[in-house]
Amino acid sequence: MKTTHIFILSGLLLCGYCTQTQAKQPSPAIDLIQAGKDTSWHSEGNDYVVHVTKRDGTSLEGVTVTIAFPSGKTQKLSSDTATLSPGSFKSASDSTSVIMDMKNVTIEANGKPGGTMQETKFDLHE
Repeated sequence: MKTTHIFILSGLLLCGYCTQTQAKQPSPAIDLIQAGKDTSWHSEGNDYVVHVTKRDGTSLEGVTVTIAFPSGKTQKLSSDTATLSPGSFKSASDSTSVIMDMKNVTIEANGKPGGTMQETKFDLHE
């Protein structure tokens, strides 16, 4: 009986000192877009900065996307609403990308008004 108690106590002590480290999985790209924060992206040779004022799941409000082209020109897209989808146009399971669908978009090119679009959809890559 005494041997059994020592064995059980030893086992409990050893279990308490065992540490398992699990590899930390990177967050999916869709989780990087947060309200009130700028996030930087790269896609098709262009650099993007995304800012949203409110996020509820995949729904966004107050969306601004600033695009810097390799030529040095910039374009700013603004929309009251947008939605996010995980993945890219090439692969819905691409966890390093996110698809943004903006509605009723106002365009500003190089600081000047550039018109409007009903919708624009693009994928962003980490």
